[in-house]
Order: sequence, then structure tokens, then C-alpha cells
Amino acid sequence: MKRRLFLATPFLASPLLAAGAAAGAEPYPNKPVRVILPGPVGGLLDVAGRAVSDVMQRELGQPWLIDPRPGANGILAAQLVLGSPADGYTLYLTVSGHVVLNMLMKAPFDAMADFKPIAMVGVSSGLICVAPNSPANTIAEFVALARANPGKLNYLNPGNGTGAHLIPEQLKIKYGVDITSISYKGLPPGVQDLLGGRLDIGVVSTVLAASHVKAGRLKAIAVVGLKQYDDLPGVKTMAEQGEADLEVQSSIPLYGQKSLPDAVVSRLNSAINAALADPTVRARLASAYIDPMPMTPAQLGDAMQREHVRLGKVIQKLGITADGA
Repeated sequence: MKRRLFLATPFLASPLLAAGAAAGAEPYPNKPVRVILPGPVGGLLDVAGRAVSDVMQRELGQPWLIDPRPGANGILAAQLVLGSPADGYTLYLTVSGHVVLNMLMKAPFDAMADFKPIAMVGVSSGLICVAPNSPANTIAEFVALARANPGKLNYLNPGNGTGAHLIPEQLKIKYGVDITSISYKGLPPGVQDLLGGRLDIGVVSTVLAASHVKAGRLKAIAVVGLKQYDDLPGVKTMAEQGEADLEVQSSIPLYGQKSLPDAVVSRLNSAINAALADPTVRARLASAYIDPMPMTPAQLGDAMQREHVRLGKVIQKLGITADGA
């Protein structure tokens, strides 16, 4: 069964007066908008948030302030958002893994019920990589290699519950292969072992792996994402290889508090989608291998609910918990 998420059309309404009425006497927004994110400065979320900043300031007439707050598996950043007034001036830019947080660990909030979907910024792609001398050039060939070497191959696990963890685990379930998880604290140290030939396969963000693939230090056997890339010729997507059902896409959704007025949500959604149509923004996102994916709030909510259910089944089947949980 193939699943291709995030096939959507923009939501372009801009109910300025209604937003003003919902947010207070003055039209929304009338002061800077702070966007809290659970990743570090220079990370994927930081890059995505800053890519749209200029256009968001133009569209909203107020500064779009990016506030990275990494730590505690996203709980710190999420609590900061939930502890702020639901007036549209404190927002949450996160990753799609947010939707399974409560399945991985105890958290002082409900990741699904306590947040209101606003807009989708885009989908960040990854590459399934093997060593340059690996005989595998496709997912099917890697499966054949694993079957011929049961228990002898391993994979890079940068964190339990991440896409880089769940994709190999789903591969094991689907094909009955035996490959071992090797845990790391994030991708960078794991990539070093992948480069050194101490790992057999890893799912790595494209922005981190692409230079190594181009230099011949790694071989990419699949794109985890929406499309092939011109600078990575011949690397087919998981869907093109018949593995869309195993795909865990790294999307970048924007949320507010559950009681955020609908008019404010619509105003922000309109501004984000205008930003995603801007050529400069698209170029900035493309440089980080992020594909813009405008959605209505309802479409985003539906997409995240589907991922919540689908990935939740995998997590519960495998008994996965977050690192340190």
C-alpha cells in the first residue's frame, strides 16, 4: 500500500479584520511574532524558520523572530509555547516526530490535543546511504545483501523514534531481515562511522549527506522524500522503488496553542503560503533540500493525524521508547 503524504493546495484567504476581532481591538499582528523551535541554531528548523522570515515580516508587517530552544526531546520548547498566551504571538515550529512524542515518553502535555495546526513549511529529504564499496545500489539489493548475511549487518540509529530509526526497523519487519541497531547521540557522530565503514547503512538528512555522496565517500541508494534531485542523478525515491509504505518523511509543521483563534490561524496560514510561493524563499529552502509544501490547517491536521496513527503502530509493535526515557 503506497502512501504519499502532503499532496495539498495552498490556502490563500487573509481575513485581516476577522483576525483583528479575534485577537483583540487592534488587527493581528500588532507586535513581533516569536517562533519557538526545539532544534539548535543552524539546524534544520532554524534554517527553515529563517528562510521564510523576510517574507513573513512583509506579509504580517511585524518581525518574525526565531527562538531555538533545544533539549529534553522537544519538551522544553513545547512547554514554552503552551505556557504563553494563545494570541498568535508565540508559535511552535517543529518536526513531524512531534506527533508520536507521547508514545515515546511521558510528557506534561498531549502533543496532538494541545496544539492547533497552522501551516506546513515543507518536507526535508533524507538519503539512505551505504559504503561506496557496498554491492547494494537499491533498497532491494540491500535487502538481498542482508538476507545473505543474517545478523552481520548494522544500521545507524541517531535516536529512537526518528525516521532514521523507524525506516530500517520497518524494513526488518517487511522483509524479515536481521540487521542490528547501533545507537548514537544524533546524526553527526553516526555519519563519521558510516564514512569509516563501521556501519552498513544509515538514513541521513540530504543536506548532511549530499556532499559525501557527490565526493564518492558514501553511496546513496534511495531518496527519502518527494522527488529525485538533479545534483544526485540516478538516486530514486523510496516510492519509485516500491517502498513508499516504509517512508518516514521529515516534515516541518507550524503549530499554535489549541485555543488559538481560527482567524489568527488563517492569517498565519495565508502568510506562510505566500512565503512558500516566493522565489527567494524557495531557493533558500532548496539549498537545504527542503521541498515547500503549502497546506490548509485542516490538511495539515489530517496529514499529521495519519502519521500519528501509522507511526504509532510501528512504535507500539516494537516497544520503542525515547533515548533516556
